[in-house]
Amino acid sequence: MLHRPALVGSVKVVPLCDGYAPLPLAGEVPGKVVDWAAERRSFPWAFDGESDWAWHVHAFLLHTADGPALIDTGIGQLGQPPYGVAGRVQENLGSAGVSPDDIRHVIHTHLHADHAGGARRPDGQAQFRHAVHHVHPADWSFFATPAGGQDGAGRMAMTMLEEQGRLDLRPDDHQIVTGVHVIHTPGHTPGHRSVVLADGSMTLLLTGDLLHLPIQAAHPQWASSHDADPELGSQTRTAILNRALEKDWGLAVSHFARPFGTVVRSGTAQRWGSLPGRAPDS
Repeated sequence: MLHRPALVGSVKVVPLCDGYAPLPLAGEVPGKVVDWAAERRSFPWAFDGESDWAWHVHAFLLHTADGPALIDTGIGQLGQPPYGVAGRVQENLGSAGVSPDDIRHVIHTHLHADHAGGARRPDGQAQFRHAVHHVHPADWSFFATPAGGQDGAGRMAMTMLEEQGRLDLRPDDHQIVTGVHVIHTPGHTPGHRSVVLADGSMTLLLTGDLLHLPIQAAHPQWASSHDADPELGSQTRTAILNRALEKDWGLAVSHFARPFGTVVRSGTAQRWGSLPGRAPDS
């Protein structure tokens, strides 16, 4: 599926979609009773049938003044059962007029396989051979242990980068290229990061896996079954979405069928809304 790019000032943000798979709604928000029928009426694009949601897998290409940068790498060769999603980032880059060799910076929001699997080609070599890969050290350590489980495959795909000296493990929040900052947003994984892109008066938060379903924009304090530390994940999600709401940031969400949107006020509450000035993706 192709999604229209978004403009943040002069920076074009291009979603690179590996496709999607239906995942069961059961257990998504543990301990809460959700009116999924009402959610489906409000956000039909987020669902697949009556009992599943549409789990899309996106990376994002940023056309910055310092050259093209990539947020995550998609699922790559790790796109196999139970994922049911194929790695298409390289194909999508070609459609955007960019070669993997053009990429100089790859920012990993975290090291789950659907975000980091595309770092390696099927032959075991680096997919983005001229790029520095930016990873929070807490994730690099976490996914080296049994606690990381099968998702450690994402880290394994990047071992050669460490050997080649092209892995940046600085822990602090910092700027990668002009206008592109990483911020530590732990909970989903210990080293989970989000990316803040600012150009002129516009700011876009690339959330990583802070969000999986639109209902989390309305209830960020609810725990997610996807988070390694659900309590910390809820705290982080609440703090970041409050900041996005207060500062009128746009959002780009890795797993939404319509990746671009924002958090808007609805009376005394809040909810997921369309990005101002942008018609919804088809």
